[in-house]
Amino acid sequence: MQLVQTLIVTLISVLMILDSRMLGRLNFERPLMTCTICGLLLGNLPVGLAVGAQMELATLGMMSIGASGIDMNMGSLVGCAICIMTGADIETALTVAVPMTLLSTLLNTISSVIRIRFTHMCDEAVDKGDFAKAKRVDIVYGPVLYVLFTIIPVFLSVYFGADVVQSIASSVPEWLTKGISLGANIIAFYGFAMLLSTMVNRNTVVYFFAGFLLAAYSGLGLTAIALIGIVIAVVLYTVKYTGGGSNAAPQSADSTLDDLEDLDN
Repeated sequence: MQLVQTLIVTLISVLMILDSRMLGRLNFERPLMTCTICGLLLGNLPVGLAVGAQMELATLGMMSIGASGIDMNMGSLVGCAICIMTGADIETALTVAVPMTLLSTLLNTISSVIRIRFTHMCDEAVDKGDFAKAKRVDIVYGPVLYVLFTIIPVFLSVYFGADVVQSIASSVPEWLTKGISLGANIIAFYGFAMLLSTMVNRNTVVYFFAGFLLAAYSGLGLTAIALIGIVIAVVLYTVKYTGGGSNAAPQSADSTLDDLEDLDN
């Protein structure tokens, strides 16, 4: 029975990892969705919903910006499965998810290095005119790599329990974890800079700094600042477009009347 449940969770992890990569973006890689599906298939939907909701809140604090972000989806799924299979409380899911997320980050870093090689393989195949190989690398090799680096840790973690995850995470050298954290921070800054390069220009930069100063010195929460931003956006839209449209209509009507008068003459 435990093997069957582990295989079910492993299949859910495949659906999760291929969601935004081959299936579009159906939100199957969100903890709320994956944990709910896990609870439904393992026969304990309330626990799946509860763990998914809790892990979704934790994930919101690690929202990806650009190419950055920490993936807690795998850890959420494993934590939910362990809670259901062992009867542990919901807080156990977060305890399992943290080391699992660290392990997932390490594996994603390794797989990213391999995927860079796949990119060069595609370029070399295209240069040689071997388009079938380029297509095979893109459609087959990439997804297979994603699946392998997902199903192996998920299967081992769910089948052998949370102790395996904790022991693997604890065995990782400190210098390696610090290096990965530094690299993740650099990628976060770079991803945010890429977003700003497309969003901020000489006309909008004043609003960017206004929002930054409001968030830094007003003491308001993000929800209040977002609502203030919405109100300001509506006011500016009304002043610029609605006001301009009301002034433009009479001018258009006057010009039409003038044309008719010219025809009469």
